[in-house]
Amino acid sequence: MHDILRNVRVLIRHCEPLVALGLASALAGQPGIDVVEAPVDSRLPLPEADVLLCDYDSGLAWLAGHPRRAHEAGPGPAGVLVVSGRDSEAEIRDALQAGVRGYLLGGCTLAELVDAVRAVGRGAHHLCDTAARLVAQSLTRTPLTQRETEVLRLMASGLPNKLIASRLGIAIGTVKAHTKAILAKLDAGSRTEATVIAERRGLLGPRSALPPAAALRAAARSGADRVPLTRPSALLAAA
Repeated sequence: MHDILRNVRVLIRHCEPLVALGLASALAGQPGIDVVEAPVDSRLPLPEADVLLCDYDSGLAWLAGHPRRAHEAGPGPAGVLVVSGRDSEAEIRDALQAGVRGYLLGGCTLAELVDAVRAVGRGAHHLCDTAARLVAQSLTRTPLTQRETEVLRLMASGLPNKLIASRLGIAIGTVKAHTKAILAKLDAGSRTEATVIAERRGLLGPRSALPPAAALRAAARSGADRVPLTRPSALLAAA
C-alpha cells in the first residue's frame, strides 16, 4: 500500500515512444509524483512503483502475467492506469475486469491525468467521465449470451440465417430466435441497426467481423453517428 507521506512513484510503459515521452514530460515536476525510469532491457525486472501508466494492450498483458500483483501489495507497480483511445463499452469493461484500476481516454487534460495517477497511487479506482458513463450504461442493459454473441458476429459479417445455422450447427429456427433476442436486447429495429449498435459498443470483438464497406453501408442506412477515437498522442499537447 502506498505510504501517503511519500510521493507516488509512476512507471510508464507505453507502446508508442513519443506518447511515453509526452506522459513523462507531463508528469515531471508535478507535486507528489515521481516518474520512475524503466530499464532499457525489457528482460530486466521492473523497478518498484505505485502506478503503472500504460497503453491498453501493455496494461492487460502485464496484468495477465501478474494476476496476484493486480490486487495485492508487493514489488512492482501496484495499480494499472490505462491511457488509451479505445472508447468502446466492451473494451473498457474488459479492462476493469482484468484488474485495471484507472482508465483515461487519450484526449484527457493534464489535470485529469495527475488526478488519476494520485487516485490509483492511493489504491483507489479512477475512470474518466466517458468511461464511467459507458460502464454505468452497460449495467442497465441485459447482456448477450455467448451464443447470441456468436450469432451477432456472424450476422454482422453478412451471413444469412441458413449459413449461420450451418456454421454453428444449430437449427434455422434457433438462429431466428437468437436474432429476435439480440434485436430486443440492443433495442434495434433491424439486423442492420443491431450491427451498427454492436460495433459502436465493441460487442463484435477487438477485430470487428463487420467489413469496412459493410460498416459504411450500415451506418448510412441507419443514420447512426460514429464518434472517431482520440489517439493518445493528444497528450503531447498537454506536456
